[in-house]
Amino acid sequence: MKLLKLLIVPAVLVFSLVMAGPVFAHNVINATVTTSCENGQICVTLTGSTTTDTQKRIVKLELFGDDTKVGETTLTVPAFDQAHPQFTAKGCFPAVTNGNFNKFSVKVVNVVDENGNDADLTVADNQQKVIFSFDADHRAAVVLFKDLQPCNVPTPTPQTPTPTASAAVTTTLAGTGGFDFRYPLVGLTVLVAGLALLLVSASRGRSSTK
Repeated sequence: MKLLKLLIVPAVLVFSLVMAGPVFAHNVINATVTTSCENGQICVTLTGSTTTDTQKRIVKLELFGDDTKVGETTLTVPAFDQAHPQFTAKGCFPAVTNGNFNKFSVKVVNVVDENGNDADLTVADNQQKVIFSFDADHRAAVVLFKDLQPCNVPTPTPQTPTPTASAAVTTTLAGTGGFDFRYPLVGLTVLVAGLALLLVSASRGRSSTK
């Protein structure tokens, strides 16, 4: 009877560890993964909370147009920070400008540590449902999203410049119907003055001969 009592405590501890194992094994919990279309780029955003065993992890993603690989990007999961366990990681694929693809898909192809070595990582939602997981025995690519619509580069709206006339020219021409009469008037004045001088000179010449 004493032996049974002594065994109860270790048994409870073992059972608790077994039940808690799946929870503590989740390196990222309460996670959500979403996509967005930004300036022609398909972007993936991962939000969640790290746990005490989480080390820095780099999630490698690949983008496929139909069945053709057209880009790659990464999501960086930070190491656990007790003061700030929540994080947001975002990666954008280069804009796809070649090929006529109808659908796109995103795959998680690998997880590495900060040194580039294969590493473990399990990402689960708030119901402890695994979104994707990589460990020593399972490194197959995981389809994260499929049947995504193309993300087109926005077409810039052309802007036609508005011509502006010089204020001085506009003011000068406005009262003359588009023709500047100043120069002909100056010429006419000079011509009249010349004729007047000629007439005066001729008149004095006739007076002097009498």
